[in-house]
Amino acid sequence: MVTFSQLKQVDLGSLATAAGDFETLVRKWDLTRRMQSEVIGTIQQSGWHGDAAGLADAKLTWARDQIHAAFEEASALAKTLRDAHTEITAAKQDLTNAIHSATTAGLTVDDAGAVAWPAPKTEEDKRDPEYAKSWKTKAETAAKAISDAVDRATEADLDAAKALGDDTGSDATAFNANPVGGLPEEEAKTATYIMSLGDKATDAQLQHLQTILDHHNGDPRFASSFYGNQDPATFMAKYGAMAQSADYANSPARSAALDGIQKGLGLTLATATDTKQPLHVSDEWETKFRAAGAKQIPVPPGADPAHSPYGYQIMANLLRNGKYDAHFLVPVAQHITQLSQEDPMRWEPSTKTAYPYTALKFIGVPDKDGNIQGFNPLSAVLDGLGHNPEAATKFFHDPVDTYNPDGTVKSSGGANHYLDMFTDKGSRSILIDAMYPPRPNPGTANPHEVIDLGHALEAATLGRGSDTPDAPLPPHSKEMGEVMNAVIDRFGGENGAALLKGDSAPFNSLNPVLGDMMASYMGDIQHSISPTKIDLPSNGVPIKFDPANAKDLLATLGRNPEAFAAIATAQQAYTTAQIQDVIAHASDHGDLNAALKNVVTPGGQVAGIITSAKTDEIHTQHHQSDAAYNQAIDERAGWVKKGWELTGGKALGLVPVPGVSGVGNFAVDKLIEGVSASYKVDTTSQAQHQASNAAGSSMQQTSDSAANAVQQAAASAGFDPKLTKDIAPSAGDDAVNGFKTGIADYNFAMGNGS
Repeated sequence: MVTFSQLKQVDLGSLATAAGDFETLVRKWDLTRRMQSEVIGTIQQSGWHGDAAGLADAKLTWARDQIHAAFEEASALAKTLRDAHTEITAAKQDLTNAIHSATTAGLTVDDAGAVAWPAPKTEEDKRDPEYAKSWKTKAETAAKAISDAVDRATEADLDAAKALGDDTGSDATAFNANPVGGLPEEEAKTATYIMSLGDKATDAQLQHLQTILDHHNGDPRFASSFYGNQDPATFMAKYGAMAQSADYANSPARSAALDGIQKGLGLTLATATDTKQPLHVSDEWETKFRAAGAKQIPVPPGADPAHSPYGYQIMANLLRNGKYDAHFLVPVAQHITQLSQEDPMRWEPSTKTAYPYTALKFIGVPDKDGNIQGFNPLSAVLDGLGHNPEAATKFFHDPVDTYNPDGTVKSSGGANHYLDMFTDKGSRSILIDAMYPPRPNPGTANPHEVIDLGHALEAATLGRGSDTPDAPLPPHSKEMGEVMNAVIDRFGGENGAALLKGDSAPFNSLNPVLGDMMASYMGDIQHSISPTKIDLPSNGVPIKFDPANAKDLLATLGRNPEAFAAIATAQQAYTTAQIQDVIAHASDHGDLNAALKNVVTPGGQVAGIITSAKTDEIHTQHHQSDAAYNQAIDERAGWVKKGWELTGGKALGLVPVPGVSGVGNFAVDKLIEGVSASYKVDTTSQAQHQASNAAGSSMQQTSDSAANAVQQAAASAGFDPKLTKDIAPSAGDDAVNGFKTGIADYNFAMGNGS
């Protein structure tokens, strides 16, 4: 383990020299070629025959192989030493920065890395509990930065030690011909050779390929060399054959290696196509990739192409792995979408019964019910967009390029109708297409494909990947907001509810993600539906939604426990934050009651709409249980914190609550408890109530939440208790009025078929 003192004092010059020497050695290596051409080749052409000649040839060939193995080992050592130097140098710089930040803040760092703060100099400081508390916080932050730097160096040291052992191997009589490391370009050659074997690659070779990909998938030098030097169509054919071989080899080790290879190839493809890196594949290569994707690739080799999978189907699961550059992923997504629109049955294996490729590894593995997903590359590329927010936003927002079957651009600047193309319940919808009876259930959508669509929409509108649900939500861009506006118009507009409402609705599985999206835009939602159109802060660029469509979508989503929970918790937290903000800036408002009314009324309106939907589902329709809603509230409690943060930071840090921990020193933990109490159904008594009683109870809870938020904020701000006594009940009344408006909005939406 690296110590603080070691990292602080280490001189990395020798390590840099060693790495440089090995790199020079490898780049100038010519012994293998010379051994073959000048020694072995000369003897073989001399006409020497007999036992002695055979023995000499075998010995010399072994010597040549050892020379090449020495090259491989030297390559690996060069890469390992360079990686270690780069990472430990960075760790040392992290440590220097951490020490500098600590000392600049007034802290001291001793020779062992321990952090301390100065003793109080005045009696006032000695008595002030905040003195030690504030210094302790600074010290903990500094200590963590120091510890992280040391941990980084330790991890690099351990990785280097393991890699050096793997590279040199345990055989004292021979060089290691299959080291883990190696100069990226040389490792790419080895990986390409193994790929070229297709289904003829041995289990050991596949495991070695997996190791190489695991080690290098994020290295642009490796990735661009590996993919850039292979013809995409040839690669797809070889990988298709290689992946298929797991199905008949009866080898768990082979299957495990191919699963790892599939992921590694996807991550490597993302690196190879990243134009932000100085080394990446060319636009010409990407065009060839699209052309190969649209062709049927003979799998196994020699199979009839007419009954073989498309290249995009072979590559489908690779697109689910990796952070892709929009420059690569958007054209691929557009091409696949346009091919699907041209013939929605293109990807159906039932049309290619001559070869049962439904079980091939590149298609995917069976789920828990035995159903194999992945025949449709459209589903895979939507999932890929879900991991790549920038590409997802561009795909659903920007003008469209139309592609020829060979992957070249036919025209540019077309109108973007992709959302309608996926969700239109008409005759030519891609995911639900009643015109094609060969589908198992014409007019329905595969729930797995719908979920992938949800991933893509979530990334496009929220700005974070669907695979990182706990990541901070970035500010909304204009483009993200416009995609969200289109989503609200589609699912909140005419016939939108029919796509979502009920277990049999084709897009029922979109409800939870749409709930998250609505929660993320809570400020814009409240501003749009508020009768006064009060200016409420947005998370980024403000966007105005159609009020009727926003209300109708809220009315639909309130019927789904998960969507309800996200919207409810975000609304409560957002409204509470606005109350805090108004109280903190009371002097900015001429009429405090009016200012509070402007922020609590639209929040109450949202609560009224979604609570009416919930009440209808539980007490009238009997489609949901109160327990399902209560569980969802607990599971989606994270939206309280997110809803708080979606104020754009305007109110954060302004109204501290003494003695209570929380984000920005607010009582966010108490707020979470309050939200749960406000929206949960009392299972011990609600079952005995009629729907009207349930709605009345929720209305009272909404009023109490608003009044309590005002009381807490006013107390923290030091308001006169008499003033607080006047404004808190008034805010509760305004919340009730908003709630009643929300009930009316819901009833109107029901009249429109929501």
